[in-house]
Amino acid sequence: MSEAFETRANLGVSTAPSVIAHGTAPAATRRPARPYGQAHWYLTAALTSIVAGFWPSFFQPLGAGDVAHSLHGITATGWVVALIVQSWLASRGHRAWHRRVAIGALLLLPVFVASALQMVHAMFLNPNMPPGLARQLAFIDLPSVAFLLVLVALALWNVRRPAAHRRFMAATVLLGLPPALGRLYARVLAPQVDFMGALHGSLYTVEAILVVLIVSDWRAGQRRLAYPLSLAFFVALHAGMAPVAASEAWGRAMAWFNALPVFG
Repeated sequence: MSEAFETRANLGVSTAPSVIAHGTAPAATRRPARPYGQAHWYLTAALTSIVAGFWPSFFQPLGAGDVAHSLHGITATGWVVALIVQSWLASRGHRAWHRRVAIGALLLLPVFVASALQMVHAMFLNPNMPPGLARQLAFIDLPSVAFLLVLVALALWNVRRPAAHRRFMAATVLLGLPPALGRLYARVLAPQVDFMGALHGSLYTVEAILVVLIVSDWRAGQRRLAYPLSLAFFVALHAGMAPVAASEAWGRAMAWFNALPVFG
């Protein structure tokens, strides 16, 4: 991710004696506050939720699993960490390092995506996974991978439009919350809430977060695409999860996906 920075306008106004006396620059000459200057804290909160959700299955036994699961967990975590670091660098004006981290994140992305697809395939091979549940989870995972690429592409397209760019990149982190929060809710709220109830709860949580972000943007006078587009994606995913995943067409699509030579 690469984020443009606000530049100080050369207003050509000399400092008046009254300004020197009071030690305060006129409002017109002050540098505006950098938007999203504290975004790294919100991204860190998202990472904390992801770690909590995957703690028993990945982070606590780190390195004990197979290579495919370890690779996916490391690259997924690395993507979020890269966004946190970029946000922190941007807030402090370290533009060159911001770009260096962006290059690293983009190099990581193909491995992240490939490992995510491998995890979907492995899910169907898991004998403890009910076939119906595997199809529902695949309906969440595969479109989410595709939407991740869409968000990154839109972020790069808007690299010189900071307000849009930063929102598209921030929205990619929200895609990691449903699997993490679904596991966390199921663990914390058991036995009152089963796994499917926890999964629905995780989707409602992300949808609520997006509504708050959209309202916040509107109140700030911002009309940006990233959060409304993400909300539409999650609502469509949530509504279609059960009926589409149970359809014959989706079953045939999953049979074709799992028969791809790359998984051979």
